[in-house]
Amino acid sequence: MYLLEAKQIHKSFGDNHVLKGVDLSVEEGQVVSIIGPSGSGKSTLLRCLTQLETADAGDISICGMTMTEDRNGKAVYSDKAQLRKIMLDVGLVFQNFQLFPHWSVLRNLTDAQVRVLGRSKQEAEAIARDLLTKMKLSEKENAYPCQLSGGQQQRVAIARALAMSPKILFFDEPTSALDPELIGEVLEIIRELAKQDMTMVIVTHEMTFAREISDKVMFLEQGNVLAFDSPEAIFANASHPRIQAFLSLLNK
Repeated sequence: MYLLEAKQIHKSFGDNHVLKGVDLSVEEGQVVSIIGPSGSGKSTLLRCLTQLETADAGDISICGMTMTEDRNGKAVYSDKAQLRKIMLDVGLVFQNFQLFPHWSVLRNLTDAQVRVLGRSKQEAEAIARDLLTKMKLSEKENAYPCQLSGGQQQRVAIARALAMSPKILFFDEPTSALDPELIGEVLEIIRELAKQDMTMVIVTHEMTFAREISDKVMFLEQGNVLAFDSPEAIFANASHPRIQAFLSLLNK
């Protein structure tokens, strides 16, 4: 079953045509990594799929629900109630954490559970504490984001997303704001989620990680999909010269 289907997604900012007919399908339990040079449209694609940007054209469905339908080259969005239902199945982890600085770690994890999902405070806190234990942060529930390292803040952000029980989780360069020594602890959490068959779409510059964790890899270049294939096909047997050139620079 496809949890995500996107067809012919276009997005422009003024005269800058950022996405030029991108197709992406993700099956339940799959991990898909999106790679490519800076400015290729990776984050814009993710933002269109998570309703942070409005697609200009194309069809998008998530968890069997229509988000946009293309009509004569224009993306027509479903009503607000449908879009809200879709977002309840979606989790998003930003590169800059986006934690509320004036809230404790525990409140960062519980507030949306209570307000959006209608869970009791007790249930929300139990879920939050279980997730913090899995993130090896149980002793930090009363800390504030400024008291945490970057890696700890990102693990809290992942726990916050998981607390909403999403069916598909999106990561927008989850390690780009971290010092090199902190990257490993965040990647290890994502590896554990993959072992649990969490459906994930990951925009990343960590090529070794993408090759190791992904079921499929998409290579974007100037808003075009140059390849969408297995990690082996992309990293070991890429036929497109642009992909070969990109990977050869990384290996130097």
